Amino acid sequence: MRAAAIAGAAGLVLAVTGACAPPGETSSGPGTPTAVTSTSAPTSTTATSSSAPTPTYRSPEDIYLLHNALYSAGQVRPVACKLPDIALRTRKAVQQYSAALVDCLQRAWKPLVDRTDSLLTPPGLHTVDQGARTGCGVVDDEDEAFYCGDNTGIYLDWDAYLEEDPGDRVEVSIYLQFVVAHEFGHHLQHLVGISTQFDLRLEDSAGAAQLEQTRRHELQASCFAAAFLGAHQRTLDLTGDELELYEWVAHTGDDDDPPAPTPDHGTRKSNTAWTDAGFKAKSPAACNTWVVPASRVT
Repeated sequence: MRAAAIAGAAGLVLAVTGACAPPGETSSGPGTPTAVTSTSAPTSTTATSSSAPTPTYRSPEDIYLLHNALYSAGQVRPVACKLPDIALRTRKAVQQYSAALVDCLQRAWKPLVDRTDSLLTPPGLHTVDQGARTGCGVVDDEDEAFYCGDNTGIYLDWDAYLEEDPGDRVEVSIYLQFVVAHEFGHHLQHLVGISTQFDLRLEDSAGAAQLEQTRRHELQASCFAAAFLGAHQRTLDLTGDELELYEWVAHTGDDDDPPAPTPDHGTRKSNTAWTDAGFKAKSPAACNTWVVPASRVT
């Protein structure tokens, strides 16, 4: 009985031992050798981070000239613009009328310039005589108006904007409106970085190529002027006969009679195309003269 008990106990031990397989082994029953099955270690996957896109280099010319932020700044919105109803017969009157217009231009263009992250400071306004010294040289008999970037000033030869009789007032006023708005256009070009790139192009060109760059600059300033005047067509009453007078002024070109001594402001055809586009769009988006072929800035 004792032997049988021992034998029975031994069988129980075998049975229990066979049932307890070490980790990684499979039990096949009492007394049967167990087969070891290997458990593969988890495969570690290394996450491959997608490489960041390489920034695209943009040249200053591309940023400030070809695709200036002003072109996408929106339409010029009309502002309250009350110009003085005065006879343009004196230097003081020309100064007063022009100053009121500059104030309108400043307020109308400010929201657009703000969107370019530039600061629209008001330009200086100077009514001068021929022979006067300015920040950009001496005024000669061909300088009825010009913009000086060195001191951000608009200069007007006031004697060129006088009415000879009351019947000339509307015509002279519209002429002065366009001229001041054009020079303010140069002020915009200066502040948003267009003129700096234009100056670099001038340095790298000569002859006909240089004149082409100058026409691009001047035609754009005229287009900016037209965008402002188009936005203020009702405010400034540019309708009927007054609209025809405006178009006569805005469309004037280097090839008119008498022709300009230097073809640097554009032909009647080019001036008509750019000022009509600006007037209709009421936006600097219509005024990118830098990306068009030379045939459009003749």
